[in-house]
Amino acid sequence: MAPRSGYTGDGGSSITSMDLSHGSVESSESLQEEILDPEFFGVDTSSPHRCHHKMHPARKVAYIYVATGMMFLGCPLSGVDRCPWFLWIDEAWSPVLSRSLIQLWDQACLDSERAAMLETKKKEMEQSYLELWTERSNIEIEHEQVVNKLKNTILNTEIKMSRRLAEDHCQHILYCLHF
Repeated sequence: MAPRSGYTGDGGSSITSMDLSHGSVESSESLQEEILDPEFFGVDTSSPHRCHHKMHPARKVAYIYVATGMMFLGCPLSGVDRCPWFLWIDEAWSPVLSRSLIQLWDQACLDSERAAMLETKKKEMEQSYLELWTERSNIEIEHEQVVNKLKNTILNTEIKMSRRLAEDHCQHILYCLHF
């Protein structure tokens, strides 16, 4: 494994504070976000440094705001067991690269917020669609019921008219026969 930036295993140079999120992260605070790097990983047993658990530090690469891509040593544990100790190995990025990283992270945050907003709008539209579909189905049912009621009314009216015509026809025949 060929470490980057001339890392010697003895802690190299460290940066104890830097702007990570328009604030400052000191070496006593936690640096939780990291990415896997095939050239800089594993526990550094040759380091004189120890985390708060008195354990040899692990080699890691930051994945947070302006520190993205910078190597550091940190607690080898993970999750809730991880202590906040870390030590920067890389020097701070140049101002141009720092500004570029800040702009990329800000854009990614905006894209993430926009995606969340679009997801919310999508769910609202799906709910509205479901409500409209249910209303349409109910209207179709009501329409079918009204049509059936009208058909029954027409049929009953035709039956009544047929009976009345039959009665009238019979009375007319009787009247004609009577005279």
